Amino acid sequence: MTLLAHNLLDACATAILAVTPHDLRIVSANQASALLLGYSQHDLMGRPILEIETGLQEHFFWEDVRQGGQGHVSQLETEYRHAQGYFLSVCKSVRSTIWEDQTLCVISFYDISHSKRLERESALTASLLYATLESTADGIVVTDLDGHIRHCNAAMLHIWQWSDTQQSETLFEWILPQLSNAEAFQDWLDLLYSDPYLASHFSAALLDGRFYDFNSQPQRLGEAPEGRIFSAHDTTAIKCSEAALRIAHEKAQAASRAKSEFLSHMSHELRTPLNAILGFAQLICADTDNPQRLLGNYIMNAGRHLLDMINEVLDLASIEAGKLTLRQETVDLTPIVRDCCELMQNLAAEKNIQLLSDLPKYTPCFVSGDARRIKQILLNFTSNAIKYNRSAGRVTLSISQTQNNDWRLMVSDTGFGISQADQAQLFMAFSRVGEQQEEIEGTGIGLAFTRKLAQLMHGTVGVKSQLDIGSDFWVDFPAVTPEVPVYSPRNGSTEAKQRHILYIEDDLLSQTLMSHILEQQRAHYVLTLASTAAEGLLRAQQHTPDLILLDRHLPDATGASLLVQLRMDKTTRHIPVIALSGDALAEDIHQAIQLGFDAYLTKPLDLAKALPIIDNALGYIHQGI
Repeated sequence: MTLLAHNLLDACATAILAVTPHDLRIVSANQASALLLGYSQHDLMGRPILEIETGLQEHFFWEDVRQGGQGHVSQLETEYRHAQGYFLSVCKSVRSTIWEDQTLCVISFYDISHSKRLERESALTASLLYATLESTADGIVVTDLDGHIRHCNAAMLHIWQWSDTQQSETLFEWILPQLSNAEAFQDWLDLLYSDPYLASHFSAALLDGRFYDFNSQPQRLGEAPEGRIFSAHDTTAIKCSEAALRIAHEKAQAASRAKSEFLSHMSHELRTPLNAILGFAQLICADTDNPQRLLGNYIMNAGRHLLDMINEVLDLASIEAGKLTLRQETVDLTPIVRDCCELMQNLAAEKNIQLLSDLPKYTPCFVSGDARRIKQILLNFTSNAIKYNRSAGRVTLSISQTQNNDWRLMVSDTGFGISQADQAQLFMAFSRVGEQQEEIEGTGIGLAFTRKLAQLMHGTVGVKSQLDIGSDFWVDFPAVTPEVPVYSPRNGSTEAKQRHILYIEDDLLSQTLMSHILEQQRAHYVLTLASTAAEGLLRAQQHTPDLILLDRHLPDATGASLLVQLRMDKTTRHIPVIALSGDALAEDIHQAIQLGFDAYLTKPLDLAKALPIIDNALGYIHQGI
């Protein structure tokens, strides 16, 4: 071939080979083909094409060409042998042509290995999903957003004796006549298809005595709903076995719900006025020019004592439900020891016990944990040390550092001591040891609960005791270095940018408190108030604030329903929304975050924690110094 022809071939991005039909050898190859096959152009020259195209189909094709047959192929997928021995997936086309009085077969081809891998991976994924759907005993059906069925596994067809040759729209219509609660099932379906984000379940009773639990979850592509997935699980055996217990179980659930609702309601009703009391007290204490700062301190201490009592009531519900939520914060142990000494002083005087403390003078003692629970542990140790002491004895509360650099809270007494055999049972629930157990009141669960609390905060409880000498009880917590927050704009500017906040709250005192907080401590935040959900939605749509603070209990709607409306409106969906509520149970907070609130603030507000959360939502950060 001429030099010009070679140059033209090399300039082409498509791999091209030219083959002589009489001996099936390559007489020309461009650079693209050499690179793709792993040869040099020189090595390809004169090489039999059947060394590269090794398939049986290719063998028959080239034999036909050699014997004078038609040498035309278009877009044929095949495999080429690479110079290194492995096979390469390609798509090729072959055309017979005459060049300089010579008949040639020109092959153009390109690499399709990547697309083949993707096809295989896609096929494997589809196969896995199909096998998963078909291997479960549960019936599974997938629909679009209008209820038209896209897929139904064999189990679902078997459950309802339904043929997959029937129209896909008729499956739910086929199910309804078989149910004893068909009307409720239809209402459930209507509810699901009215809200594409809703996840729910339904217990269906069949006329033939079977029971099935339906569960439905939204099918999403990213965050957008694409359809709905239903599963039907056979619960007939379970329903039959629990028939005798169902009434008692429902009564117990109703009582539990009533108690939880009462506690939640009382929490909200108590925390809302306490929010104003503690909030205004914090503002008074923060105002260095206010002559009533001392009175503000008294109000704040009394309010916090009342808040502790409310928290104890809420803890009761959590313990009975098998859940206990701990806060993770940086805690200074020194004031906790001082508070415990003050709280236990009367009991010590009553028992004629000397109560002492031994605290580091210049070393900060910071750990990570829940301050209230750490105090609870220390109070338990101290109370036991006083009650099980001898008259005119001594109890010492101390803080020291261990060899592992942990901080140790220890309570030492000069009591009767505990034998080695009894020490092994100390931290077992309902176990009371020692000769004085009949004389002193107690349940025997305090130390077991104390150890569990310590473990939840990554702490370790220990004891050392000698008979007739005394005992040491301690708890070790890993030391931490606290970060001192500094309020600064996220963009690095020293000038605070004005931000607009909408506060939707029906309680007048809470509105007034928030106005004073921002006026005193965040003067560049502009506050707009709304007392109802309807008013709040209107103001949000009209003014598009930078942040919305939303109470969960409004006179005309719940905070959750208003949040849904805000997220569905294109003008407000981007606005961060922080829940601000007196509902402080862990499940309330978790449910709110799951619903889509950006953060959750509980009443009464702790300004040192609440303001940084508001700042963060508005584009400000806290930097350690």
